[in-house]
Amino acid sequence: MIFTHLSLFQDRRIFLKTKFALKIVVFILCIGIATQTSAELLFHDDFEKDKIGSEPSKWEVGHDGSTTAEVVADPKDASNKVLKTSDKASNASRHDVGGSIYVAGDKNWDDYVAEWDMMFPDDFYMGVVFRFQEGEKFYLSDRRQGGREYHFYKRQGGWAQVQAGLVENDPEVWYRAQLILDGDKFTFKLKERKDKRSFDKIDPATEGQDGNFKTGQFGNYGLVYIDNIFVGDSVEDLVLPVEPQDKLSTTWGAIKDAY
Repeated sequence: MIFTHLSLFQDRRIFLKTKFALKIVVFILCIGIATQTSAELLFHDDFEKDKIGSEPSKWEVGHDGSTTAEVVADPKDASNKVLKTSDKASNASRHDVGGSIYVAGDKNWDDYVAEWDMMFPDDFYMGVVFRFQEGEKFYLSDRRQGGREYHFYKRQGGWAQVQAGLVENDPEVWYRAQLILDGDKFTFKLKERKDKRSFDKIDPATEGQDGNFKTGQFGNYGLVYIDNIFVGDSVEDLVLPVEPQDKLSTTWGAIKDAY
């Protein structure tokens, strides 16, 4: 009987230790899942649900000028839909000569990572705006003529350069761009879309810092082609919702197989 009681006591101790260990594992998993779900994909648009010739349904006019953005067939692939940000020539499309600015997202956006495809139709000044508050309050990431200079500007009753930058670029080539906003610091990177390297292996084109505008929307500036835009809290969030679910299922399956 003594041996039987000892055996039962030892079994119970093992059971309690195992139960405690499982609780710790579940707790850690819950923390990990909660951390993942607190970050999110903020915005995505590939324009495939919009009709050719229509204005982009997920965007709004931030600055009402004389130009109209429209969804068009990709100049490089007629089966693909993209956003053409102006219906006028480049020299008539910038907002400081009367063009419109289309914006997306929330006015309270502060820090985020944005990635998108972008093509310049010709060698002119064009790019994207960020922390856009209204037509005279925003930042601009702007390509300059000549195919090398790429700067940050601030619009606040006039233009002020925040930071100069350099990156080789040509008209009529699809590029993939990345913009990271972290407090008062901004980082812009550019690579050809066919370049399969991740952005952490790409040198910054422009790095700047300014603290005037803390929040605002994301949008176009001048005449550019835009496609496949993702905006998220972090690089890991720049995927469609089905992908994190798949990752979670795969991770949970691996845990179950391991035990």
